[in-house]
Amino acid sequence: MTALPDVSALRDFRPQLIALDLDDTLLPYSGIVPREAVEAIARVKEMGIEVVAATGRSFGTTAPVCEAAGIDTWAVCSNGAMLASLEPEEIVDTISFDPSELLVAIRERVPNAMLAVEEPSGVFLTTTMFTHTALTEGIREVEFDDLLDRSAIRVVIRSDEHLEAGLGHLAQDLGLHSVVFGVGEVAWMDIGPHGVSKATMLQRLCDRLGIDRGSTLAIGDSMNDVAMLEWAGRGVLMGHALPYMLAHADVITGLEPGHGVAEALNSIGA
Repeated sequence: MTALPDVSALRDFRPQLIALDLDDTLLPYSGIVPREAVEAIARVKEMGIEVVAATGRSFGTTAPVCEAAGIDTWAVCSNGAMLASLEPEEIVDTISFDPSELLVAIRERVPNAMLAVEEPSGVFLTTTMFTHTALTEGIREVEFDDLLDRSAIRVVIRSDEHLEAGLGHLAQDLGLHSVVFGVGEVAWMDIGPHGVSKATMLQRLCDRLGIDRGSTLAIGDSMNDVAMLEWAGRGVLMGHALPYMLAHADVITGLEPGHGVAEALNSIGA
């Protein structure tokens, strides 16, 4: 596979908008945004460039990270199903769907899994309480039937019975496309509105601001960033990303979250 250019390729590119993934891109495992990244964000903002978050996080857990990083205008949350303003904090746009048939089908296949629905308000309703630093702001435990017949911007599945096999088979069985899944301490899957990605809401934001997608730059590291990296005028991939991600970006930056972001941003106009 052909190696990607390094961030020196960004010297002659002047974006109007920069979209930053948060976890493992801007935000390291420590949960503290590196000072180097904060300073680089301030630098490009002084150049008149709009800097926005684009994350799988819910809005409640996105806002504090944005405040720490100096991102103070817009955040695309819930893998593109929500757009929020940051000053003042307000949900501006959402893309929702009826999750009832999907939830019933999932329960038939994984009856002991935890199921949760994120409502357009950002509130999570779940069949079993869980802890997840990116999702659990405003969570409430309810009965399964209470998840049905309501609007959702995301369905979340977690199962400790699928640590070996994972939940990827559900995506194939149910014909799902707008999904993110993996295995860590628990097998999990996020299901959003069909065909919706971070790129979807970033395009809506650009339409709102009068910005052409060719004048955008996005930085990410994982599968839920693929559409965003391909959509952007320049897609910047974190150096620690898995090899398959190289096909979806234009430029590669450093390995370390936050520091790699700073390296890319400081190359703009350098």
